[in-house]
Order: sequence, then C-alpha cells, then structure tokens
Amino acid sequence: ILDKNVPKNGEKIAVYYSDESSKKDSVTFSKLKNLSDSLGNALVKDLGIKRGDRVAIYLQPRIETIITLLTIYRVGAIALSISPLMGTEAVEYRLKHSEAKVIFMEGNRTDVRNKIKNIESLNHIIVVEGEANATKEIEFWDLIKSSSKGFEVAETNSEEPAQLFYTSGTTGPPKGVLHAHRFVLGHIPTFQLYFELAPKEEDVFWTPADWGWIGAIGDVILPSLYFGKPLVAYKREGKFSPEEAMRIMEDYRVTCAFIPPTALRIIKNKISPKEYDLKLRAISSAGEAVGEDLIKWGMSEFNVPINEFYGCTEANLVTTNNSLWLRIGSLGKSSPGHLVDVIDEEGNSLPPHKVGEIAVRIGDPSLFLGYWENEEATRKKFRGIWFLIGDLGYKDENGYLWFKGRADDVIKVSGYRIGPEEIESVILQHPAVKEVAVIGKPDPVRGHIIKAFIVLKENVDEKNIDKDIQEFVKRRLASYAYPREIEFVKELPRTETGKIKRHVLRERESKR
Repeated sequence: ILDKNVPKNGEKIAVYYSDESSKKDSVTFSKLKNLSDSLGNALVKDLGIKRGDRVAIYLQPRIETIITLLTIYRVGAIALSISPLMGTEAVEYRLKHSEAKVIFMEGNRTDVRNKIKNIESLNHIIVVEGEANATKEIEFWDLIKSSSKGFEVAETNSEEPAQLFYTSGTTGPPKGVLHAHRFVLGHIPTFQLYFELAPKEEDVFWTPADWGWIGAIGDVILPSLYFGKPLVAYKREGKFSPEEAMRIMEDYRVTCAFIPPTALRIIKNKISPKEYDLKLRAISSAGEAVGEDLIKWGMSEFNVPINEFYGCTEANLVTTNNSLWLRIGSLGKSSPGHLVDVIDEEGNSLPPHKVGEIAVRIGDPSLFLGYWENEEATRKKFRGIWFLIGDLGYKDENGYLWFKGRADDVIKVSGYRIGPEEIESVILQHPAVKEVAVIGKPDPVRGHIIKAFIVLKENVDEKNIDKDIQEFVKRRLASYAYPREIEFVKELPRTETGKIKRHVLRERESKR
C-alpha cells in the first residue's frame, strides 16, 4: 500500500478528509508514507513497540487513523481495531484481554481516558485532537514530530499476525479474532467484483461503516489504498444522515460505496437519491441480510448495481454478487480464492436446496488464525476441513448461496454483531436490575433491534427506569448495543440447570 505504491502513485491523493464542521484536508501517498515512517520510528524507538505487540486504534474516520493502521502493520505489530462507538467497559476489556501496550484514541473521550489510564499493561495513550494531560498521554502530532527519520520496515510474511478484532458470540465475553497479513490480499478479488471490476481510472471509494469494523477496514479502506485509489474519510459525531451521505458522495465524486443495509433503509425512508448529482457506478452492501425489496429499490433509485456479499469477522468477503451474474436476494457465489459450501453435521456437502451450516474451506486467504488466547473456542469453529460461519443456508442448483438464519443467538443490529451475554452483563450492573435476558427483535430499518426482558429488584418503580437503563448501557458498552425495547417481567424462562431460554422469548415475541 505504501512502499510499493509510492513510486507509481506517490503524488496522487490517498485520503480525502471532511467532518461536520466543514473542515477539509487530504494527503498523498508520498506524504502518507513519510508520516508513517515518522510514526514507525516513534513506535519502535520511543515507545518500545516490538514485533507482535498489540497497538489499539480507537479513532473516528480520519487521516490519523490511516497513518496509524498502516504503520502498525509496517512495524510488525498487531493492530487492535476498536469501534469509536464503544464505551468505557468495552474498551477496557479489549485492552486488558489483548494486553495492548499503546492506544491511539480520540482526545474528546475523557471518560475512556480516565478509565484506562490505570491498566498495567497499557504503557502509552496517544491522543488525537486533544491535550495530553496524564502521565501516560502523548499528543499524536507531537509524537510524530519528535521522531527520527530513516524508518526500516519489518520483513513480515503472509502468515504473521497483523490485525485483531473483537467479535461477540452467544456465550462468554467477546473473543479476539486474529488475522494474518494475507487477509489484506484475501479481500481483493471480492472487492473487485462487488465494485464491478474495480479499480477504474476515476474511482473514489467511501463507506459510512464504522472504521473499527472489518467491514470498513477489509471491505473498503485497505483494498482501495492497495490499488492506489483515493478513499474518503468523513468524521461524524452524530447518527447517520442520508442528506450528509449524499453530500459527501457529490462533493468527492464517489464512484464506489459500501453502504450497509441499515443505512440504505434510512436513505429509502427519508430521501430520493435521484435528486442528487451522484457519480456512483457501483454499491455493495452486507453485514446483515439486505433483502430483495431493498436491492430493487436501490438499483432503481441510484441507477447502479447493488451487489450483496457475505462473510464474517473470522472469514470475510467469501461470496459476492456482480451485475454479470446477479441473483437478487442471494449471497452470490464463492469469490475467486474462496470455497464456500453448505454442510451437514458430519461435514459432508449437502445437495441443492438442503438447509445446513454455511462453511468455508480451510486454507482460505481471509480465514483468521484463531481466537486470541482461546484455543478451545477456535477448535469449536471447525468441522473437519471446514470453518463454520455460524449461519444456516442452502445452495441452489446454480451454485448461488441463500441465507436462512442464525445458527446461534448472536444479534445483528445495523450490521454489528452483538452477543446477548455481553449486553446482559452490563444491564445487570444497573442497581435496579435483578435479572435480564436479551434477544434480537426483527426491525424494518435496522434488521434487528435489541429487546431486554428485565426483572427489577423489589420496591423499584418501573416508571422512567427504562430510559435510565438505556443510557446506562450506551455509556458502558456501545451506542448501538443498548436495548431499544424493554419489557419488565416477573420472571424469566429457564432450563432445569438455570440457563435462560432465549428461544422461548423469541417465540413469544414472534406471536405478538
């Protein structure tokens, strides 16, 4: 992206930056490399970062995020990407569990800064856009300016670890998904196909997706820069705005956009894209089922192909649609370099239209190395020569993959994957809550919303306590992970061993 790209594309724009205050900036590939060289020296010589050390990124879409991400790879360390929407406890858990030594973070998140400063394994907090006040804190640009020149890039190989994401499951706390350097190249064929044989000469790429998520980093950021094409970084503080999205795509003449289904639904409900002067030639969408109606609406309104693709944090971008073989409503076909099938309990491929578990053949270039410090959980995700994504589906007679549902209790909200236990553990910390169970409830805009069934402690008044609980979760976990619906109940359905029967709650909800 940098060392091999600069000779050819050095003076071309790598990143355009814009934010809600109308501040604008840009950086070329040559400038990006120079800044990365300086940061690399600072990480290695000043902060003592060694090969394999974890370095966290807790930043909004901005030029500093790109500099940091690429530099971590170039020094041979492991980038731990954390969603900027996450709250204090979620960030603290990830830093402690991974034993990250450094974190790059937004200066305005003083709540998080105060919470993490006493983590023993965390040596430095690099503040972006804010004053460095505490002992461990250093301002981002001060760090770069103080570093020496002449950076030596680490000679990493394709199987060495490079990237860590945390993903939620149905049981236990979030698990760290560790990827190797090859995951960058593993994304390339699918990226080229859902963006209609990208790159083209005038291509500009953008996504409103969260930059702490593999859906932004793997699906747009790294592939577009790999091809020497510009990326738009738009930093917003509030919720997704369809008018804002149209303005960004107009201003920067965006040709290819990854727009998750939730964002597409919000656009559909509020505006008509036909009223804007867009230069789009392709849209991709994924993170949850897009749906035939939404795709047909989008193709009519934007007048470009909308290609649904599929994967998960552990094995991303393994199937895709393209206008040449588009089958609306399907997840497409296996991308070049990937083999996806539907298997039975013995690991045998199933015949067409037979529902089974969606699985990816081992040896896949974007398949993870394993869960961080959790060999048992890693083992459970494999069946013979297959990695189990965790979804149910089937293939038709033409090889198209069709999604049928989750194989577990994981909730997908606006494309984010959230485990019920993670949310429940935070809600249980609220002083008014005695017991809680969380499920995903179908929603026409977000795909699913989180609904919490709560047993309150004795003598607690239900009046207005629901709003207090919602804010409590937002502050501690993530702004997308709070229960939009709360129902107060006398008791929760449980098994004889005391486990919550979430399927009973889902069944009750579906009958209402």
